[in-house]
Amino acid sequence: MKKTLMIIAGIVGLTAASEAQFAGINGGIMLGGGFMEDPDKGYGFLQLRGTVYEDDAVSHTLFLEVLGHSDDAELEFLGLTGVPFVENGEINFTNFTLNYELEAKLSSAISFYAGAGGGIERVSLDDAFDFSVDSDSNFVGQAFAGFRAKLGKSFFAQVGIRHLWRDDFSLLADQFLVEDTTAYELSIGFRF
Repeated sequence: MKKTLMIIAGIVGLTAASEAQFAGINGGIMLGGGFMEDPDKGYGFLQLRGTVYEDDAVSHTLFLEVLGHSDDAELEFLGLTGVPFVENGEINFTNFTLNYELEAKLSSAISFYAGAGGGIERVSLDDAFDFSVDSDSNFVGQAFAGFRAKLGKSFFAQVGIRHLWRDDFSLLADQFLVEDTTAYELSIGFRF
């Protein structure tokens, strides 16, 4: 999770330093978090957004998203004598996705949004001493929807739901399997 937070901080810093990343496109940043039903854990995310079309009724937005969460893990190893032993560790997930969002404006301040995306989910296992034990990457897909409220000219907040489709990983001889999950989230954003 530490690595994910460092990546997110770097992306925010680069975006804040240069608004020209979405040349000719209305850009934005969104930070948020939520709760996943499986593995029953919280998560955080950062979106770098670019609205490619907008009028009084709808907008079409593309965005890159980094989403991360971690969970406790029991790691089973085979000792030198052939006797298995268990060690506590941590499993870290980082998703990098490209997404499309359609926003329907219900009023001047409230709108409904929905969309989908896909990308790569990177998972790594760390032992009790924070050393990397194993890692793998796979496809992740998502669909999401929710309601957004404008807070002034440049700020907005939203509440939403998303569903993640995740491929299984091959970690420590298949000791770990991931489940598809539904998540509930809150976020705030800034448009420039």
